[in-house]
Amino acid sequence: MNVLLNCDLGEGEPWETTAALLETVDLANIACGGHAGDEDSMRRVVREASARGVRIGAHPGWPDRGNFGRSEARVTASDLTRLLKEQTGVLRRILKEEGGTLNHVKLHGALYHLCNEQPGLAEACVDFMYADLEGCALVCGAGGMLQAVGEARGVPLLREIFADRGYGGEGQLIARGQAGDVLHDLQTVTDRLRAWKETGLLPLADGRAWLVEAETVCVHADSPGSAALAVAVRRVLG
Repeated sequence: MNVLLNCDLGEGEPWETTAALLETVDLANIACGGHAGDEDSMRRVVREASARGVRIGAHPGWPDRGNFGRSEARVTASDLTRLLKEQTGVLRRILKEEGGTLNHVKLHGALYHLCNEQPGLAEACVDFMYADLEGCALVCGAGGMLQAVGEARGVPLLREIFADRGYGGEGQLIARGQAGDVLHDLQTVTDRLRAWKETGLLPLADGRAWLVEAETVCVHADSPGSAALAVAVRRVLG
């Protein structure tokens, strides 16, 4: 099974980190000016990703920069549709100007989680993909509501798990700020992914394991030593 490595980029990380990660990853999820990023950062990442053959995706987020788009958000379906149109629209325009194409969309932070919790928002996201971005893949949490809605609608999906985030019972991400939310130890990360790659079972924080299928694994650019982590994860994924 060929598993793609993806990374959220253009979120204010040092440029040296961005460049190093682009040497390793398959998919670049570029912040579209909501939770982070602006037109200059988008264009720079687009150019560097294109030069390396990295596939480019939009990474729209809730426009609350003070909380990095991770705060509790009250979002209606129409709010979400408007936000997706606006943020992906900016990146699509830049891609057109730079001779590139949009490969995928991955929601950020609060939006990522809300669309896995609220059927109306999951449907709004999938409807947007179906109507406005035909042929683009939607990166979604493996086993979540967004996956189920996307499959029912026939939208191309890339199911995702996180290399550097902890999972609790039932395969749910451990909330940020709680013990075990972010994994910092390189050996722990690679051992867990190797177990999943060999058996399909991803070890959980409580000692159990989650049987999960995924086409892509994410490494966060703001994780400590993210460039080295990406290289190690690449070795495991092959």
